[in-house]
Amino acid sequence: MTDASRWQHALLDAITAPQWQAHATLPANALAVYRNNYRVGLMEMLAIVYPIVHQLLGAEFFGALSREFVRATPSHSGNLHRYGAGFADFIAGFAPTAEWPYLPDVARMEWALHRGYYASDSARLEVATLAALSPTQWSELRLPLDASLSLLRSPWALSAIHAYHQPGATRQPFTLAQAENLLLWREHGQMQLRRMDDAPAEFLHRLQQGATLDEATAAALSVTPDFALQHTLLTGLQHGWFAQAQGKPP
Repeated sequence: MTDASRWQHALLDAITAPQWQAHATLPANALAVYRNNYRVGLMEMLAIVYPIVHQLLGAEFFGALSREFVRATPSHSGNLHRYGAGFADFIAGFAPTAEWPYLPDVARMEWALHRGYYASDSARLEVATLAALSPTQWSELRLPLDASLSLLRSPWALSAIHAYHQPGATRQPFTLAQAENLLLWREHGQMQLRRMDDAPAEFLHRLQQGATLDEATAAALSVTPDFALQHTLLTGLQHGWFAQAQGKPP
């Protein structure tokens, strides 16, 4: 490692260290400026990624919360869009937010929207690909889901919370403690939200875990005996939920 590299590593360590420590070769005043700019930048990023949490808590409370998160959670990437993945879990363990038990799931929804928007593009499964399969291939078929897709299961009405806090929304009262399965994915460059019944949600969850089509279908049928596999597959193909599997199908 060159002297310049050692100096750069020392500066980065000093900037990102949770606790302030003086450094023998780095001027204290200049280091304080760098540390402050670094932390403010991460806090501003959290406000961008989590606008609904910001609205629910207010600017002052959110600022204090994000300051504590940044102090405990350094960035591990030069890409700021990757920062903040653990915010929901941090909120769940942050005592001052305990009176809002739905807040961690709201944060999980907002991270899923953020992560999905910036997810890598993947080749999406086409109807013709499935139509070309022989009947013997279907039972062991695995359908990977699109990289942008997330499935959240929550005891809270996340979709209603999301709709309520959109700019220009007509704000109607809703029941907060209303369990739902929420599917989030990117379609035509925009993130989409869709409430899912329990059976198709279980089907997609099993596929996401690597189950075969037969295994995922059996799990969905155990939830709802009249689970409509064909309808779920067609809907998913229309909206791009499934990614094209790499290599040849089984």
